[in-house]
Amino acid sequence: MTSTASRTFGSRELWIRLAVTAAVVGLFAVIIFVLPRYRWAWRIVWRGDQVGTFLGAMWTTFWLSAVSIVGAVLLGVLGGLGRLSRKVVWNQLAAIYVEVIRGTPLLVQVLLGYFCFAELAGNILESAGVSAVLVEFVQDPYVVGVGVLSVFTGAYVTEIVRAAVESIDRGQTEAALSQGMTQAQVYRHVVFPQALRRMTPPLAGQFVSLVKDSSLLMLIPGVVELARSSSLIRSRTYKDYEVLLPLGLAYFVICFSLSRLARRLELRLAD
Repeated sequence: MTSTASRTFGSRELWIRLAVTAAVVGLFAVIIFVLPRYRWAWRIVWRGDQVGTFLGAMWTTFWLSAVSIVGAVLLGVLGGLGRLSRKVVWNQLAAIYVEVIRGTPLLVQVLLGYFCFAELAGNILESAGVSAVLVEFVQDPYVVGVGVLSVFTGAYVTEIVRAAVESIDRGQTEAALSQGMTQAQVYRHVVFPQALRRMTPPLAGQFVSLVKDSSLLMLIPGVVELARSSSLIRSRTYKDYEVLLPLGLAYFVICFSLSRLARRLELRLAD
């Protein structure tokens, strides 16, 4: 009953939000397209080749974000377990990882990741006599971009995992242990299923943020995602409105779709 009511409210909330969004977009469109005396040049900017480039960059942003999400979850789970560990070494390593990553801007991490750490890793591998294919892989701009995003988002996922697990009543853990379950079985069958439900909303928000953060990968030479593609089109056409408005819309479409999928998953887990 509660689930049905929440779904009905969620559906009504969605339609209200869409109506308000349409009204705001309509007002925004009037302000941009009607009031100023500006000669729009959509046909000049969005020719066939540039449309293909933009759509290809949109797909690049999507798959870069998707792969980074997987990497962030893996790092976040490991980091969360480290933060929950009673072993001082693992606990402190995880704490240092979280503090360093969350305490420095992503922009700096992107620059360090590509121009410093990737080159350093390549030099070390070359000195060790490793195959040139592996060296090229480590220094590949897209691999570096995925690695930086995974490490950055993984630090936040670490804290989400830790907070969700610690929110579970310890009495349940003690009761399960008293029934003869091992610590691993308690986490697998008692703690994690409940923690997963509590992780879903903050994880969804973090993943949407990751998509927007991926725009900073335009600083890496060779990575052509949405922001970089739009910058290239602007440099060729010298048009701002015709390029930046579709750029914002593209990010909105991706992020809104992800947030709706996350909402559906949250409702399903609540059943």
